[in-house]
Amino acid sequence: MDMARVAVIATLDTKGGEAEFLRSCLEELGHEALILDTGLLGPPRIAPDISRHEILKLAGVEDLEALRPNGKTALMDAMTGGLRDMAVKLQSEGKIQGVLSLGGGQGTAVSAAAMQALPIGFPKVIVSTIACGTARFGDYVGDRDIVMIPSIADICGLNGITVPIFVSACGAVAGMIEAGRLADWKPSGRRVALTMAGVTTRCVMRVKEILDEKGYEVIVCHCNVVGAQVIDEYAGAGRLDGVIDITPHDVGGMLFGGLMSCRPDRFANIYASGIPVLTVPGAVDFILKGPAGEVDEELLSRPHYRHTPFHTHIRTTREEMYRVGAYLAERHNGCKGRNAILVPEKGYSQQNAVGGLIYDPDANRGFVQGVLEHKADSVEFRQRELHINDPEFADEIVAVFERLMETGKGSG
Repeated sequence: MDMARVAVIATLDTKGGEAEFLRSCLEELGHEALILDTGLLGPPRIAPDISRHEILKLAGVEDLEALRPNGKTALMDAMTGGLRDMAVKLQSEGKIQGVLSLGGGQGTAVSAAAMQALPIGFPKVIVSTIACGTARFGDYVGDRDIVMIPSIADICGLNGITVPIFVSACGAVAGMIEAGRLADWKPSGRRVALTMAGVTTRCVMRVKEILDEKGYEVIVCHCNVVGAQVIDEYAGAGRLDGVIDITPHDVGGMLFGGLMSCRPDRFANIYASGIPVLTVPGAVDFILKGPAGEVDEELLSRPHYRHTPFHTHIRTTREEMYRVGAYLAERHNGCKGRNAILVPEKGYSQQNAVGGLIYDPDANRGFVQGVLEHKADSVEFRQRELHINDPEFADEIVAVFERLMETGKGSG
């Protein structure tokens, strides 16, 4: 493998020795380390390749000491912004092929924010004290493929716990760099994004199979919020040709406090891009909550079931379904391209079917009412007397979507 350069990010005033150990490990693996100092307290314990002052200059800070009286938050914000710009600059100029950081709470927050600005597929590894079972990882990884390795012991010296973990981290980033040569992916055809959940899998898999056979490149995103954000970013960059939003479950999460809750600007780039958009109300018929023992009694009085030991599905009411329908209709009203909403009248998820634990056709009709009372004439609306997971409904999805594609971009 050719020599690669890895950006090693650390607060050198407290973790200089550990950063130097990472450098030696990477060199043993045949690579070079570029050490960036994000320390804000005392002087660095080893000489960095890129100093804290060079990083802060990118955030418009010429004098660290002059900023210090403004407090820790100002210092952290400046370092976060500067490191993000530095990481993007180094990556875009081809000066680094991977990034590795180690730190506690503050060091992790700063380096993770920088890594979130780097492309998907670019090697990113963090060794962190906060990578434990009680941490909220979404704040750190965002919608990027950041690998977080628990440090187990605090990052304070070399010992029988930290050394093998540091070595593993170096091996991880080196392996990612080596494996990256296999990811020279070229789109095979028009690129289409689908949204999916476990309870709509049968539908999505059949749609994908048909689109694969027709030569599309299909990206399937789970309705875990991250997928929606990434495909919206793709659309903003002109990298999508169409979207079939089969599972907008995260919309209900936002409206009703579910665990998977999208941002208010969900799909803003997609709707504005002019590409065809087809929406199906998959999995909007329940609110995702945690273990049943942690769910409010009022919600548990509704039809519900345990999806996993950690997730409980709570049936949405007719009024809530109306709100989801109205919300999605209003988003479609702003679409710049051809778009449609397609409804499976016999149920929107696996257990929302005749005999299912959350089957409620009256509540389902609330969604339809919300759409019809809020959609513009430009939004095509169709209903089919099928269940979302019926093979025939997947066939209908593809037929409607291909007709939208044939009409062409921006013709709606």
